[in-house]
Amino acid sequence: MIRSLVFDKDGVIFDLVGTWFPVMQALADYTLTLLPNLAASAPTRADLLNAVGVDDTSGHINPLGVCAAGSFRDILAAWQALLPADMKPLAENKGYQAEMRRLARELAHGNAVPKGDVATPLNRLTSAGFRIALLTNDSEESARHGLEQLGILELFDPVIGVDSGHGGKPEPYGLLHCIAAHGSKPEEALMIGDTNADFGAARAAGVADFICIAESPDKRPHADVSIENVIPWLSDLPDLLVKRGDMKQG
Repeated sequence: MIRSLVFDKDGVIFDLVGTWFPVMQALADYTLTLLPNLAASAPTRADLLNAVGVDDTSGHINPLGVCAAGSFRDILAAWQALLPADMKPLAENKGYQAEMRRLARELAHGNAVPKGDVATPLNRLTSAGFRIALLTNDSEESARHGLEQLGILELFDPVIGVDSGHGGKPEPYGLLHCIAAHGSKPEEALMIGDTNADFGAARAAGVADFICIAESPDKRPHADVSIENVIPWLSDLPDLLVKRGDMKQG
């Protein structure tokens, strides 16, 4: 019997491009201001964004790329590889990191874009008796602000970010913490996500199954994700759970 539903944030509840593309452009622009000089070989904003799976022209964000599936630390590591070797490492530049976080908060706050109708299905799921949690590789503060903006924060308990003390996905510890907080066992839980990091966490935690939010089955993050478990929108989740026998009709 499924009792717990644990959701990823971006690409599942939040529209990845609408919410994060302008933020990533601004963060890349700020990173370039740290270059000692603008030599011909210096990376461009497009280069930095491409390194983390973001197309600077179209705005497309690859759901399997570092921006979508990784953490802030992963993004810095990808950008560091493109910067001059004599630059102070981004991971050691506390002032840079603080300004990056400030910019991300400022630009993302109040600008969260939902991925379709998310409030209706989430309310339907909680009314059916499911406990729901959020597990993201973003910060907990950012996640809470975004959920609050959409008016759905009170539905989620707990809300776990990469900085909440349980590590990041694909490690299973954050997911296992969410499940335990519900008084559930892994076999009584589903992970709902869109990236390899989500699927990896689900597999490592030993949950009952993984539900994938993707445009089509060929966009699922791993061949081992069941095609029957791929849906394009969160609004399709209640009907899928009814079809699977995890939820009663109504």
